[in-house]
Amino acid sequence: MVAGQGLGPASGRAGRDSPGDAGALTGAAWLAALPGELAAQRRVMTRLADRCQAWPLARSLLVGCSLGRGAADALSDIDAVLGVDAKRGRAGADRVEAAEALVVAALPELGALVDVLRHRTRAADQWVRRIFAQFADGTQLDLAVVAQAEVEERRRGGGAPDFVPLYQAPVRAGSPTPHALTSSGDSRPGGEPAAGYAVSGDQVREWAFLGWCALIDADKYLRRDSLWEAHNRLHQARHHIWALWAAGHGALYPWHGLSQVLDHDPGNLPPGIESTVAGLDAADLRRAAQASTEVLATAGAAAALRHPADLPTAMAAYVTRTLSGPGGPGTRNHGPLRVMVIVRAMTRIRCAGTTRWSRSC
Repeated sequence: MVAGQGLGPASGRAGRDSPGDAGALTGAAWLAALPGELAAQRRVMTRLADRCQAWPLARSLLVGCSLGRGAADALSDIDAVLGVDAKRGRAGADRVEAAEALVVAALPELGALVDVLRHRTRAADQWVRRIFAQFADGTQLDLAVVAQAEVEERRRGGGAPDFVPLYQAPVRAGSPTPHALTSSGDSRPGGEPAAGYAVSGDQVREWAFLGWCALIDADKYLRRDSLWEAHNRLHQARHHIWALWAAGHGALYPWHGLSQVLDHDPGNLPPGIESTVAGLDAADLRRAAQASTEVLATAGAAAALRHPADLPTAMAAYVTRTLSGPGGPGTRNHGPLRVMVIVRAMTRIRCAGTTRWSRSC
């Protein structure tokens, strides 16, 4: 039987307004409230949560991302984390891996299994084992197995606000209670949940700078007639556009880019984003790269309005000039003037003291 109460401020689809709703459903109640189209995911989650009761190593089981946000459909995978009674880091590796083995052994009981991937992921100072299971009915389980202390620290720090507790082991003497871990203490006014990780001005500058780097690289590869490499860099630039747009509009996990934009507000896309798509053709790739300069500038400005940042305006101007100059097929460009208008507008706002987009005016 899954837990009825849990660690985090998330809820199911039924009656849900936001991940931070008071009285949000968890455990068996949350699973029962899932719509019929998620029956396959509910089956896997319920069976896994039930098995956690028999595993002394299991301290918690949480599910998040599209399921936790109430944005899932029949094709959504199950993004989950299993908290293990283990020390943090390498010292707890044996117990984390023992819990991993328990899960893998139980997978055939959750549904007809096609195949499983097991590997280590995350930072060197953490010990996180990932299990990806593909089931024959199309259901996918993407489970991180990690020390419970890592789960608790992330929850206290405001991370993973959309994760729903499915199982919670009884609290031990001296351990934080589930209630103590319910709120990170940094939710925004009006009940809006805090971001999974706070976006800083430095992060906005980094994403914008990397976007401009990708576009100047696309120009380089077009000059070399290396179309696959140019196509790849154009795609990378678009990822940074999505991340900046997500950050500018308050998405929970903006570094995921496109998926966060669509989950947050699928009708609110960066103006002109469709013009950044190209086939494997030199002229079309150059056209799309030129169009991307304007879209990237717009997305960067949106992110900096919400998270004041020192945007790389000099790099933006350089890349825009380069892409608008002679460079082979399809060099005609309609975007640089509008990009410069955006850059100048950013400078005027910054110099007026509204935000700090640059260190000097």
